[in-house]
Amino acid sequence: MTGTESVTSEAEGWLIEYLRMDASARGERSGWVHPGLSALLLAHGRLFTPAPWPDGGDPPGEPGRCYIESVSWAWATGGELAYVEGWAWDTAWPVEHAWCAGAGGAARDLTWRRPGRAYLGIPVRAQDAARLMGEQSGPLLHGAGGLASDLVVTWCREGFPAELLADVGRPLPAAT
Repeated sequence: MTGTESVTSEAEGWLIEYLRMDASARGERSGWVHPGLSALLLAHGRLFTPAPWPDGGDPPGEPGRCYIESVSWAWATGGELAYVEGWAWDTAWPVEHAWCAGAGGAARDLTWRRPGRAYLGIPVRAQDAARLMGEQSGPLLHGAGGLASDLVVTWCREGFPAELLADVGRPLPAAT
């Protein structure tokens, strides 16, 4: 879906603005490609359309286990779905979250009973996400206690490996 015009909802606009404010407040880091997680998400993240679970029932995942449920589900589809990690706007504020997405760009949220209002994350090919999460024993972006993972610190300092990206979701609108 690269190259398509991105139309944002009100909640997507809030999420993008939240990340832009955070990135701006952190400023630049000498020698780093991205000064922090928000800047990394703004540079490589995509928007995903909130959608109910495909069969109309409850999602099959266990609430509170979005990272493992999403990477397991994406991996099991054999490439049909990508693992996406980033931020989702729940009913009132943004939260760290993971979900799956396919070619249509809809967020397949395995652990929230009702879809979030907005989803913004980095889509990673499922086999790569599973390998990297196994190597570091946890999520790609989010570490313990709300801190950035060691892997994301490396990506912020050295750059995000483009070969990990899955071509799903919508591009973020340019900053005005």
